[in-house]
Amino acid sequence: MMLEEIDGVVTIQSFQMLVQWLYHQRIIIGELSREETITTILEFVRLADMCGVSGMEAPMAERIKEHVLAFDVARGTSTTRDNTSPCITLQHIASAALLPTGHPVRGVLAAVAVREFCHHNDRKFMDKAEEYPDFAVDLLKAMKTTFKSLAHSKRSITFKDPLSGGILNMEKDDFYDF
Repeated sequence: MMLEEIDGVVTIQSFQMLVQWLYHQRIIIGELSREETITTILEFVRLADMCGVSGMEAPMAERIKEHVLAFDVARGTSTTRDNTSPCITLQHIASAALLPTGHPVRGVLAAVAVREFCHHNDRKFMDKAEEYPDFAVDLLKAMKTTFKSLAHSKRSITFKDPLSGGILNMEKDDFYDF
């Protein structure tokens, strides 16, 4: 059987990871940046989906979540307002949008997009939904979860971070900038 490389799905590394998963039910990625690690996980998950291999969806979604939350710690914390982008890229969103609806990895990336939109007023991930309309469903689910946790006072609005579960605080002036 000939397996041709497909950019973002079938790479030598994603195939090696698939074999690791099939034999050991775990994968070893090695030393990569957070962004490269997430790219590698997405390639593996998409290849596994293409081959009909299941069981890794939730652990890989959790691994992506851990990398994003570790990035928060590295940049200060998820509650600091800076201009640093999360380690999730627009290409990651595009890649996840090609996974089946309801896939846990899609849910994690939607939660990141919602969080960045609500807390940092970063629309780039939300705008990506225009290119992948079915990903908008994932965004709406993450938004609904976030909206259920809204609380407000005279000066600020708080909500539960859809990724970490921590409480995030926004000044009302920032909220109206949307």
